[in-house]
Amino acid sequence: MKVHIVPHNPTWSTKFQSAKASLESILSEAAYMSIEHVGSTSIPGLEAKPVLDIDIIVTPEMLPAVRQALVQAGYFDCGEMNVPGRFQFRQPGFGQYDAAWGDHGMASDEMRMNTYAMIDGCLALRNHLDVRKTLLHDESLREEYGAVKKELSARDFQNMGEYAAAKNDILWKILTKAGWSEEDLDVVRKANTPVRPS
Repeated sequence: MKVHIVPHNPTWSTKFQSAKASLESILSEAAYMSIEHVGSTSIPGLEAKPVLDIDIIVTPEMLPAVRQALVQAGYFDCGEMNVPGRFQFRQPGFGQYDAAWGDHGMASDEMRMNTYAMIDGCLALRNHLDVRKTLLHDESLREEYGAVKKELSARDFQNMGEYAAAKNDILWKILTKAGWSEEDLDVVRKANTPVRPS
């Protein structure tokens, strides 16, 4: 399959605000710290899959109620998926193996979403927030990352893990600029290594 990469769309921030309002309603009786727009759609000017990446930041004590509320609202709980502290949810209507490649099969006014409950302080959350912060402030890295994504959109991938792994070199560069240690980078390298079927 090919990953659908498109130019940045200014309406993505509006779509996020709508998704955030929906999540705030779903989580009205569950405590959480914040709901953040992360990923490439959160970076003005950056090419991206038309997929919203959303982090619901929680403490370990808040997590059970947040997971329960999302499941009751129709989200599919995929668990940590080998990334400690990051609990991934498919939006209603999609199952565990329905990865978000782009907007294929969606109505024109809808977007696919990757929604995560993220334990405050976990490495996966630091990854999301540091990549966002660095790309918002470093135009040359933003342009380099966009060029990599364009190149990858012409290739075929078996799964999203392979696509994520193909972006590793540029992501290490971004995270190094953000001040990450080699030890922290090694943890993310292992998480981004695609698991091959046995």
